[in-house]
Amino acid sequence: MSNKVNDNGALEERTDLSAETTTLLDSIDSTSTTDDKQNLTSSLALLLLHEKKCRLANDAPSLVKVCKASLTLCHDRYHDTETLLDTLKVLAGRRSQKSMVIGAMVQMCVEWVLIAEG
Repeated sequence: MSNKVNDNGALEERTDLSAETTTLLDSIDSTSTTDDKQNLTSSLALLLLHEKKCRLANDAPSLVKVCKASLTLCHDRYHDTETLLDTLKVLAGRRSQKSMVIGAMVQMCVEWVLIAEG
């Protein structure tokens, strides 16, 4: 655990969940080998649970990784635009979502749109 001063000058506790995040992302990479919609749904459910844990622990680096992995899973692995947009909306609308996470997700999606438009 480490502490950080927030924008209001208050002290925030931060729990490092990087090892747990890496383990989760590796397990999802290894299990997401089929294009099964049910597999996407269960993987996203695990990622959303871990996203909440990272957000509440104030672990911004792990939070960014988990959110970006959720979007990448929808876009790159399953090519599911509808689920991608729903996931983006859910993650961006989470209570107390970090602005750096929202910015990272928007940046990823803008790059995908620019590539698609050619």
